[in-house]
Amino acid sequence: MKKEQLYIAVKGALVVLLAAMIIPHFVMPKNSNVPFDTVVQKTTAGLDMELYPSCTAQDIKRYLGLVPSQYEQVAFYRTSDALNASELLIVQFKEDGQAADFEQKIGERMRSQEKIYAGYAPEQEQLVKDGIVFVRANYALYMVGAQAPLAKQQFAQSLRG
Repeated sequence: MKKEQLYIAVKGALVVLLAAMIIPHFVMPKNSNVPFDTVVQKTTAGLDMELYPSCTAQDIKRYLGLVPSQYEQVAFYRTSDALNASELLIVQFKEDGQAADFEQKIGERMRSQEKIYAGYAPEQEQLVKDGIVFVRANYALYMVGAQAPLAKQQFAQSLRG
């Protein structure tokens, strides 16, 4: 009788262990094979990109605290108007573990921007609060601006190919 109970317990433990190893493989989003330029093009389609001039690698480091060379590819667009909080960033990660650091740095940026705009530009502060940080497998989108929900939708669709 004891051997049967032990056998059932071991069998149950093995099933749980096997499930714990297999389920994350199906739950975790798969890396997208869509080319970076295609993701950028489809994400920005229909957005008012005159508001978002392209920025340099130095600007990415200055404004966001990110080092572009640590990522596979990066596209950063930011308004040149200091009274406007609008920003758009699309990143392709080199490694799976980069998403957490990315989200931390962007979170710091958003908190900093909220504090800056809180005193004199409440509408810009609200834009920052409504900003989007969206990570999907090997890509990420960060956007502050009125068209952020549209950009998020187009970004998600672009990763499907």
